[in-house]
Amino acid sequence: MVVTHDEYAAEMANTTAHTVCHLSRVPAGDGGYELRMAALDKPGGLLGRIYLADIKPFRYLIIYPALTRRWERAWLNRDRGVNEDTW
Repeated sequence: MVVTHDEYAAEMANTTAHTVCHLSRVPAGDGGYELRMAALDKPGGLLGRIYLADIKPFRYLIIYPALTRRWERAWLNRDRGVNEDTW
């Protein structure tokens, strides 16, 4: 895990997949900030390719939007000095 003022990156690896999740806070046009997220997945063999293909719609429609909203709330609260355990 790597954390800076404007970025967060975490890595997970097992026999199925190797994944890196990167979050960054970038200036928005309204003077505030917006959260950007990238999830990089590399399958681990045939089982990994099948698994990642099967869960892809679920990740993009449910998991990633929910995680992004949660992390955005945590980041906004961080700027306000609120200390919540939302990670």
